[in-house]
Amino acid sequence: MKAQQALISAVCLGALLPLGVVSAEAELKAALLYRFVQFSQWSQQAPAAQLYCVAGDQQVFAALQALLQQSGGQNNDKTRLLANVKDGSACTVLYMSDSMVKQSQWHTLLRQKGQLTVVEGAELFRKGAHFGLIAEPNRISFRVNLTQAREQGFHFSAQMLKLAKEIH
Repeated sequence: MKAQQALISAVCLGALLPLGVVSAEAELKAALLYRFVQFSQWSQQAPAAQLYCVAGDQQVFAALQALLQQSGGQNNDKTRLLANVKDGSACTVLYMSDSMVKQSQWHTLLRQKGQLTVVEGAELFRKGAHFGLIAEPNRISFRVNLTQAREQGFHFSAQMLKLAKEIH
C-alpha cells in the first residue's frame, strides 16, 4: 500500500495538470501511462519519438496531450485519438479503455510487436496487454504482464515492478 501511494505521489508531483480541464482520474491514468513509458525499454529499435494512442477515452487523451505539452514535448512525442483499428498500426504506446472490451476488432492491437500496451480492466489485460490499470476506492493500482512484455522484447524497471499490485 505504501508503494502504491509512493507511485501516485511521484506521478502527481511530476505531472500535475491544470485543474478543471479533465477529471482527476483521467489525469492520473495519463500520468501513469507516461511514467510506464519512462520506466520501460524497447530491446530492439527503440522509437526516437513516441506515438501515444488512446482508444475509447477522450478524457485520458486530453490529459495526456496536456501532460506531454507540459513536459516540453521531449523527443517530439505525439498523441492520437484512435477512431478505428487501422489508425493504431503506427502507435508505439497504446492506451485502451474498458469500453473497448466488447469490440473484439480492437483486441488485435494488444499483441502488436513493438507497442507498449496499457489497458483498463482485467478482461483486456488477459487478452495480452503489458499493463492493466485497476480502479480501487480512492486510487488506481496496476498489474504487469511481465511474461508477455519479455516475449515482445520489453524490459521494465525493477523499481516500477516493485510498485505493481500483481506481476504475471
